[in-house]
Order: sequence, then C-alpha cells, then structure tokens
Amino acid sequence: MTLVATKNAFEAMAESGVGDAGALALGLRREMTSLGLRALAAKAVHVVAAAPERMIDIYDNAAAGWLGAAVFPPRFRTSEPLPISRDFWTSFWDVANLPPQTSSGEFAQRTLTLAGQLHPLANERMAVAALAYPGAVEAVAGGARGPLDLAALTGRSPASLAYAIHQAAVTAAHADTVFHDIRPLLRQMPPPLDYINLQVLQSRIPLGLVGGYSPVWLDQVAFGGFLMGQVGHHYSALTTAVILSAISVNRPPGLELVLESIFRGWVHGRATPPLIGVPWEELWDLRVDQVREALQVVPFDSPYLAAIRRQSQ
Repeated sequence: MTLVATKNAFEAMAESGVGDAGALALGLRREMTSLGLRALAAKAVHVVAAAPERMIDIYDNAAAGWLGAAVFPPRFRTSEPLPISRDFWTSFWDVANLPPQTSSGEFAQRTLTLAGQLHPLANERMAVAALAYPGAVEAVAGGARGPLDLAALTGRSPASLAYAIHQAAVTAAHADTVFHDIRPLLRQMPPPLDYINLQVLQSRIPLGLVGGYSPVWLDQVAFGGFLMGQVGHHYSALTTAVILSAISVNRPPGLELVLESIFRGWVHGRATPPLIGVPWEELWDLRVDQVREALQVVPFDSPYLAAIRRQSQ
C-alpha cells in the first residue's frame, strides 16, 4: 500500500470510529502489527476530532485490552461523529511527521493549532463529555483559582510541596510561555471547559509532582494519559493521538513502552480521586508524601523507570 493510500485509509478509520478498541489493544498485546497500531491510533484521533464523548468508552476499553483486564463491547453511540476538515488533516500529518529533535515548545505550538481546526460543534460536545468525569461539577462550583504565585513559594522548607513546586516551575519556566497566550482563549470556552483547561494549565506542576510523574518524555506521555483519565483533557488527548499516529507509521524501537505509559497513565487518572479542584495553597508546607496521603493519591508506577531498573540488574 502506498503512503497516500495508507493515509487515506487511516483518515477514513478515524472519521468513522468503527472497531473495538479493547479487541485492538488486546490483539496488539499478542502481536504488534502495523495495521493494528494504525487502527488504534485512528480511534485516538476519532476521540479528539469527531466524537469527544467516546473518550471514556474507548480508552477504558483500550487500556483494559492492553493491560490484561476484562474488555467489553463498545457502547452505543449517542451522536453521529463530527466531520474532520481537510485543514485539520494537513496540520495533523505535519505535526505527526515532525523530526525527533523538535523542541517541546514547537511541538506544543503546532499541536495547539489542531484545536483551532476542529468542527465548530466540537467544544460543545467536549463540554458535555467533561461533566461525565468524577468531581467535575463540584470543582467548577468551587470557582476558579489563580495561577501559581512563585513568590509565595519561596522561603519554605526544602522538604515541602511548595519548595518542590518552585524548583520545578523555575526549570519549566520557558515552557510556560508556550501556553501563556492561550489563557484568554481558554476563558472563552463553554463551561466547564473554561474552568477545567485553565486549572490544568495553572496546576500542571503540582498535579505532576503529587501524581508521581518525572520530567522524562515517557513519563510525560503517561501524564497526558493521567490528565485525560482525570478530566478528559483535550490537549493531552491531541498529543496522545499524534504520538500514537506517529509510532504507528514509524514503528520506533520501544513502542510497546509508549503504549504501556499511555494506558497506565489513563488507568492511574481514572483510579485517582479528582484533583482538579484541590486548593494547593493550603498544602504548601506539607511534604509531598503527606500531600499524597491527604489526597489519597498513589504515585504513578512508571513503566519507563521499571524498565531502567530491569536493565541495571
């Protein structure tokens, strides 16, 4: 099959969303085929561009198939898939084909452009879908919180959550500029997307620290799965769809570890109590382990770090 024919077939799968995500993931666990990978990646694109209300159904099932849990028949659709524009596909393939040395900032900027090329009804359907996540209604009712105040985090114990957040924020300061300009746009999204997306953007550092996600790339891939499992975070779903599509075409070494990270992150997000409405400023002086205990968070068991430990034995 030519590259053009492969892309056309992929786009058709993504637009229709047909297929059983659990069966696909289960099949890939048994044998890693190019066709199976493309079909699973197409399901991920279907979720972000055509049917956001199917995220829980598709990812719960795919994670179950990959991780050896019980799969289930796909649930009945409640709405027809939205059409995916030619502009979206052009930009999508551009992002999926970015070279490995592309900076995280450029990747984020290019991925954000995809959100602007979705169908006009996509945000409305994402907003309805977001309310299906535990804690979403309660968090929105609690009101929006401001961005991290780095000045308020200084001068605290080196063992505190505040100190850890300050150190991580200073390290990641350059990355914040990528998302700074989109904050006004997030505030204009329909509720609860305005609240959820802004809160994820502003609290991603404490979420990652308390969740146990390291800065290494594969753990950040898993963190995207976590945010999807927690609140259906659409930017994370976009990046996940791009990553899955890229590995389905390029077949890089260690692609099984990418799938393991995504699906373990998703399951971790689904199993962790809702964190979107946590008043982090009330927890600044606690140690990270104390914060986890207070919030009932089990830290992420990184497949990447587990693989590193196995190699060193």
